[in-house]
Amino acid sequence: MVSEIRETLPGAAYHSAETYAVDTERVFYRNWVYVGRAERVPKPGSWIRVEVADESILVVRGKDDRIRAFYNVCRHRGSRLCEEPQGEVRTHLRCPYHAWGYALDGTLVTTPMIEKEEIDRPSTSLWPVHVDVWEGFVFVNLSREEPQPLLDHLADQLDEPLHLARFGLGELRIGHMTSIEVQANWKIVIENYNECLHCPTVHPELVSVVPAYKKGWILEDGRDDGGVSLADGRTTVALDPRLRLPLLPGVTEGETQAYYGALVYPTMFLDVDGSACLATAVFPTGPQSCLLVTEYLFSPEAVADPDFDPTPVVEFNELVIRQDNDACERVQRGVTSRAFDHGVFPEKDSWVYEFDQRYLRDVETP
Repeated sequence: MVSEIRETLPGAAYHSAETYAVDTERVFYRNWVYVGRAERVPKPGSWIRVEVADESILVVRGKDDRIRAFYNVCRHRGSRLCEEPQGEVRTHLRCPYHAWGYALDGTLVTTPMIEKEEIDRPSTSLWPVHVDVWEGFVFVNLSREEPQPLLDHLADQLDEPLHLARFGLGELRIGHMTSIEVQANWKIVIENYNECLHCPTVHPELVSVVPAYKKGWILEDGRDDGGVSLADGRTTVALDPRLRLPLLPGVTEGETQAYYGALVYPTMFLDVDGSACLATAVFPTGPQSCLLVTEYLFSPEAVADPDFDPTPVVEFNELVIRQDNDACERVQRGVTSRAFDHGVFPEKDSWVYEFDQRYLRDVETP
């Protein structure tokens, strides 16, 4: 007996400017969005710039060591404050237009050639953005209202990312970073991550490393911890089964040769094996494009070793990403066809279906 037919999102959901505008307001600006590791702002005065859909955001570490986030907009006449991807200042952020300066907590402190009585500085601070940190991962939320706590958001995830904290994620350090542009709608990239029906065709190398993926499932029979076993005694997802890197701090004996993956809705991938953690932020850049920024995280001991070489892990993941991106871009070209009003979900697409249902709840809420 054929199971109930479940339909995908309509074709326009993946390419229309109208849908992207709704996604921007009701998904990216209302949810907690992952933007990067806290160690990328290592000391007071350091900052990074991130683009959340159409908004530019500065993540800044203050003199009190607290991480804050602000809209990258001067309160004077609206100039962008920072154009570089990252930087460091001693005492304040300075607008390059009229040199207004803002302390690291966002307070307006200097207004050259403007007398104190001409402007109320205390009420002219940088516009703040909600920010919180979990296990070293920095999230921002652009909601105009007080959002639900970050931990509540993380607890309300199909893949249960909070369980991955047991691996000591907060102690890990960045060993490498990559940025890759994809000519595909962000939902196509997320949906691709949430299934493995494509794995035997698209990822011959990956299925040799993770044998369970040969069957099209993203979970493995016989495991109750949400992981999948690696082949040939590997302790990390790489081609060479002999590769040995220091294990993550919290890995137990039964977890050294396994891989765990989690989507943190809406736009974060969290992939963990015995020796590495890959945190990928998907930054939508338009109706038919997005930017993937991946931080490769390892134990502090591994990164501190002068002979540390993450190349095998990076090269394998980049191979898989290129294969995925080629597939996603092929889908992007297909869904723009006037013939594609919707696709269908077989049973093994259940996690993609669940993502779509959560997405629809967001966009259908005014």
